This record gives sequence, C-alpha cells and structure tokens, in this order.
Amino acid sequence: MMNVEYKVFFEPVKKFNKRLESLDDVIHFSEMLRSLKPDSDLVDIINTLNNNKVCVIKTEDCSGTNSHVLENFDLLAKIFELSDVEHVLILNPPMFFYNKIQNYPEKISVKKYQYKKITEKKIQTIFENFDESILGQKDAKKSICRKLLAQLIRPSTKPLVLMFYGNPGIGKTETAKYLSRMLYGNDNIIREQMTMLGGESSVKYYKATAHSEDSFSKKLLNRSSNLILLDEFLLAPSFFHTTFFQMFDEGKYVDQNFVVDVSNSIIICTSNLLSIDDMDKNIDRALLSRFDGFIKFEDFTLDEKKDISEKVYSEITASNKMKKEYLDKIDKSAIFDKVNNKLNSLSNMRTIRKYMEDCIADSLLLDIIEKK
Repeated sequence: MMNVEYKVFFEPVKKFNKRLESLDDVIHFSEMLRSLKPDSDLVDIINTLNNNKVCVIKTEDCSGTNSHVLENFDLLAKIFELSDVEHVLILNPPMFFYNKIQNYPEKISVKKYQYKKITEKKIQTIFENFDESILGQKDAKKSICRKLLAQLIRPSTKPLVLMFYGNPGIGKTETAKYLSRMLYGNDNIIREQMTMLGGESSVKYYKATAHSEDSFSKKLLNRSSNLILLDEFLLAPSFFHTTFFQMFDEGKYVDQNFVVDVSNSIIICTSNLLSIDDMDKNIDRALLSRFDGFIKFEDFTLDEKKDISEKVYSEITASNKMKKEYLDKIDKSAIFDKVNNKLNSLSNMRTIRKYMEDCIADSLLLDIIEKK
C-alpha cells in the first residue's frame, strides 16, 4: 500500500499546467476513465493507474459522468493506495468534492493562489504612461491613481470597487484594459456584459446550479488578471446585483459550487449614466454604498478628437497593415479635411474610427472600381 499525498490547488489552469510540465509518470483522471471498459472492475482501475506516480484531477473531471465516482471518494482513496500513485494533484475542486477530500486532513495540503496588492512603483508607472495609452480624461486619470493609492494603504484585502461613468466610447473600457496591462502584464480581463442578463441561463451562469455548467465562478478561478470589468452594471436586474455584494465587500465570490478568492482585485463597473444623481435615482443605495469611488469620464474636446483621428489614421495606414499600392494612392490632407469638418458631430472614439475608415475607403473606391 502506498502512502498517497493529496495536493489541492486553487489557481488558474495555466499556472497549474506549468506545474505539470516538470513532472514525469503522470496520468490524468479523465484519461484513466476513458481507458476503462463498461465491465471493468477495481483491478482494472488499479492496473490503469500503475506505473504512474502522479494522478491529476482537474475541474472538468468533476463534471458529467465522472461526478458519481468522485462523490465516492472513500473508495477512490483506497484505489489510489493500492496503486503506484504517490501524489494526487487536484485543481479547483467544487465544494462537493473538496468536502470529501477534507476527510483526509493528515494527507492533504492546500495551496491558494493570491494576487498581491499593487505597489507604489506600479502606481507611478500607471501615472507616467497614462497619456500614451489613453487620450484626454485628465481628471479621471488622477482620480484613478488616487483610488489605487487608497487601496495600497488599506489594511484589508478588500477589492477596490470603482464605477466609471459617462457617455459611451470615451475610454472607460480601454482604461480598464490599460490598468490590467500595467498591473498584471496582460489585458485578458474578465469582462461581463451585464445588459445581457435575464432568464434561466443567466441564473445558472451566476448561481451555478450544477457544477457541470459553465459559470462565472469558473471563469474567475482561471483568470489571468485580477481586474474584473462589469459593463453597464447598473442595467442588470436587481436580483443579480445582490450576487455581487459579498464579492464587493469581502473579496469572495460564492455560488453553490465554489468560493472564489478575489481579494486585492480591482472591480470596475461601467455606466452610461451621466451623473451620480442619475444613479441615485435609479439604483438601490445599498448597492451604490459598496463602491469605493465614482470616476467620471468627460466627453472629448475638439483638440482631443483631432488627436484621436491622427492616431486612428496611423493605425489604419500602418505599413504592416495596409498594402503599399493603397498607401501610395491616399491623399492624407484631403482625408483630414473631410474628417475635421465632421469632428464636431463625431462624439466618441468609435464614431471617429468609422468615419475615418469610410473616408479612406471612399478615396480608394473609384480607383479600385476602374481597375476592372
């Protein structure tokens, strides 16, 4: 009989997979199950495990037809002990399975991945490079840095919960992505569109009524950035707002299957409402009181729109994106005459980009048609 050690990891799957790269003699639980026949007995299972020192059980192994096997963990533990397996590595087990594992406390170690708090140096870097990535929004940038500093000096690990509000297309989402790049090295943020909520599928996704279903909690467990973006949060049905109260207050997202640690996270909600008074009139104050700050994003000035149009033009006509034969035929000054005449009526980044694309395409259209 082997003395089997169980190691439980609550961490992103990418990080867990890195651990496996240095290990030999590994068998995945799902692989073992696939190799068995309908009439297989315990001896067959043990033989399948033999010659492997490590057995890996991931979250997806706890779904579907495999769940009944894991629920009978006492039997599974005996099978491991009779095989060559020395270590069982378990990734993000749902509650029903984790509770079974905890019956063996002398053999279990648990490692929970935690994002560290932001640092003073990170805040300095964000402030110094803000203007290169995000146009305008001078006051918003200063307010954001102030709130980041407030989280830095906060004695608890409570998330920083911010509301970005203002007209659409003026930098709210891009700012969230920028913060993620600066703080966590990527802009792979979890982004949920809250206007889409409603109906049974949304309830299942956020409440996770079955552990085999896709869920918000699973997405959080595997996040690569500790920045979470909830778009148009205030337009979600109030029933869903209560789902986030504990997450905002304590840094835990809890459903029927997982308790996810989101401490030290930055949670950014967006709204197209134009004032805090508008929010106060439409939203429960119990919800608004959970925000650490309200950051207003102002409409672009004419000069800022000109800067945006220059940036958009450069992106579209970059030599690595546009054919040289097209570049040679574009009259930049003529295009900018058209764009500048229209700028007052172009309200945001998206409308400026679309109009710039149309002007460039229009300048090439006649030439391309006449080629035939």
